[in-house]
Amino acid sequence: MAPKTEFATPGVAEGKKVVGIPTGDETAMERVEALFHGSMSEEAYQGWGSSLFRDDLKLVSASSNPGTAVFSLTIQPSQCNRLGNLHGGCTATIFDFCTTCALAPIAKPGYWAFAGVSRTLNVTYLRPIPAGEEILVESEVVHAGKRLCSIKGVMKRKTDGAVLAICEHGKVSIDPETSGKL
Repeated sequence: MAPKTEFATPGVAEGKKVVGIPTGDETAMERVEALFHGSMSEEAYQGWGSSLFRDDLKLVSASSNPGTAVFSLTIQPSQCNRLGNLHGGCTATIFDFCTTCALAPIAKPGYWAFAGVSRTLNVTYLRPIPAGEEILVESEVVHAGKRLCSIKGVMKRKTDGAVLAICEHGKVSIDPETSGKL
């Protein structure tokens, strides 16, 4: 039996590098853009949902108190189930990414600078979202401690603000320990 391989960063596959969030004087929008484009660039990521993130999802706004990020998206047929509505798994994928981006504005060295990994993702589907529908995905950090955080997400129809789906996303930090206090 081969010996167990130790990974440099918990939750990161061997040979993979994690793109961190800039933690200098960047605006909230610049931080989300850096996470969004850095972690989803074609060179960095070709996996699940990569074309959805690169081609379809658009950042609308971000703020740092609390950490928020808002994205817009027009649902494509390739994102739909056999009934012509946004697939539940695709909905969860969109929430996973968009809620994670809400951490970027509050990141500091050693404090959510690598955006963590998912611990829980609870999605409630309220209304079908048909192909061609333009939606907004609003994400807000509810609580962020040293190691655990909770983020809420809401998908709304852009035309009338009707709530289509909601989520609660729990994450665990993978940031290395830093010297000094935050």
